[in-house]
Amino acid sequence: MQKADVTVAKNHLSEAEIGELNRIVAMWLDFAEDQARRRKETFLKDWTERLDAFLAFNDREVLSSPGHASREQADLHAKREYERFAAERRTRLEAEGEAFNLRTLEAAAMVRLQTKESPTPAKRRKAK
Repeated sequence: MQKADVTVAKNHLSEAEIGELNRIVAMWLDFAEDQARRRKETFLKDWTERLDAFLAFNDREVLSSPGHASREQADLHAKREYERFAAERRTRLEAEGEAFNLRTLEAAAMVRLQTKESPTPAKRRKAK
């Protein structure tokens, strides 16, 4: 996840929730297209009422208010949480990198020690 993704609400949905959202949006757009093709005159306030009725008909929760947080507050909160997440991710990745480097150095040191301890072909000839 990148910082630009955190302020888009649907980016926080599961795959099943995305599927549900896609289905309900497709049904709503089909309904709206049907209304337009039949030349039904509808005003914006009517669409709001129809959407609420459509959601209720489909056993979906209809929000009764806009909530207690503004868009700006929600975005700020999401960005702060992302910064915390990113810092934790950086720390974890750095620790994993350090552990990998340490294992690599230890393995290289072991190879070097084994190379020093095993006799070279020249030393083997002298020993005979």
